[in-house]
Amino acid sequence: MVDFFNLYFAEAQGLWWGSAFIGLAPLACLFFQIVYPKPQLLIVSITAAFFFVMAASAASFCWYILDPLIGLSNVWAAMIPGIFFQFVFRCMFVTVYHKVEDVIEASIAKSEEDNGEGDDDNDDEAANNIQASKNRLALNDAACGLAAGVGFGGMHALVFFGSLLASETFDAGILFQPSCPKVPTLAVSAINTFCFFFLDIFWMLFTFFGMRRRVLFPRGGGALNDINPLSRPFGSYFGNTRMGGNNALLICLITHTIAAGFTTLNVFEFGCVFSLSLLPICTIVVAYLFWCGISKIYMPLPNSNVRLSLPASFSYGSHVAEGILSTVNADEKIQDNNE
Repeated sequence: MVDFFNLYFAEAQGLWWGSAFIGLAPLACLFFQIVYPKPQLLIVSITAAFFFVMAASAASFCWYILDPLIGLSNVWAAMIPGIFFQFVFRCMFVTVYHKVEDVIEASIAKSEEDNGEGDDDNDDEAANNIQASKNRLALNDAACGLAAGVGFGGMHALVFFGSLLASETFDAGILFQPSCPKVPTLAVSAINTFCFFFLDIFWMLFTFFGMRRRVLFPRGGGALNDINPLSRPFGSYFGNTRMGGNNALLICLITHTIAAGFTTLNVFEFGCVFSLSLLPICTIVVAYLFWCGISKIYMPLPNSNVRLSLPASFSYGSHVAEGILSTVNADEKIQDNNE
């Protein structure tokens, strides 16, 4: 009897540690290897985590208000507000980031101007100090998007999986669900957490790309070489345009809904056979969409944080729009020469 209990205890302990590593190891690795060493990325990550908490609170408040009124008993009734508010708060976070970025860049520009008015002997030293400050700052959409994804997805993982992991004890038995009678619930949740953590990172990167292009390009505006979708090379299928940014944001909303929908299969008996197969496939598809759609054009051009002056009537895939843009550029060159 004692040997059986010891064997059972060892199995439960191995399940707990194995599930913890599957669900939380990616978070720990990315956080301590990439985010934690840089204070500015740590701030970005913590702020993104706070925005996830606000999104979860908003979704809970919405459900709390609407449930007594219309009866939100279906699983989709709980997921749709969560998907919507996570999307909204991702966009809000990136908007706040852009405003902070503008303030920081204005401060750096003012420092450059003030140092430029000083003595010539101190010019080299001032330039070196400014460049050192920029290098220490190292704020860009790739680094901050990854850090924000780690923060947002990390808090999601802790809320989604941490509570279940904390409630599991080695002597309380192993929990199984009718949807997955052969695989412990802790292992199922660990796999789901693993997938959603990386999905949250890609969704945040898509959001950074989409919101940046909405800032750069006016409504209907875009770069001339991105007018024809058929001419876009691999890695830039979405296009370095406002429409490409909107497509990236739409990808976040659609794939989040699909990924969440796969988890509803766990309501049915043996449903985990499908959910545990489809969710990793969804993660791979989202990663592929990022790779082929925006990976080559993810970083904006230097000094491109100012909205481009393209006509509002500019339309994609239109030769007429191409002619309009050429005319506008020619008029601007003539005007510059006259001045």
